[in-house]
Amino acid sequence: MKDMMPNTKEKIYGAEYVTRQVTVSGRVNQPLVLTVDDLRKMEGAEVAGLTMICGTGRKKGVIDSYRGVLLSAVLDRADIILREHHSPNWTYVTLASSDGHWALFSWHEIFNSPVGERAVVVFERNGLPLDEKEGEIGFISGNDGRTGPRRLRYLRHIGVHELARPEE
Repeated sequence: MKDMMPNTKEKIYGAEYVTRQVTVSGRVNQPLVLTVDDLRKMEGAEVAGLTMICGTGRKKGVIDSYRGVLLSAVLDRADIILREHHSPNWTYVTLASSDGHWALFSWHEIFNSPVGERAVVVFERNGLPLDEKEGEIGFISGNDGRTGPRRLRYLRHIGVHELARPEE
């Protein structure tokens, strides 16, 4: 979205935000650079009949389907570094888009809860490639109660991080 003033209803999107690849880096053994073609070669996932609900709880509409790859499958390919038994408790994942939006997930949300079952790096909407309003690659967290806040257009980066351990 370009230069959107607070309380503006109309969103403006542009070709300058379109992403042609997504990178995966951070606490991984295998950093990745993935294009839509790369994602298509991975096991697919679909989120169908998705009701879009914004952060305020207002229903924004229904999307027939999104197609892509589970975030967990992308992270498995990157091979997250877990140094010890409790590492998942300290590990989190960030997703960033080229329009300045981002989302945050704990390791447990992705790998140990129903949220991860429909957290999808997407490249198709309703059977067609994503258009200029979403970029070639996006993201949806289909099992969130409010699906809008962690929906990303123009996904460009997935980062894996570990929190500093608290003092005992």
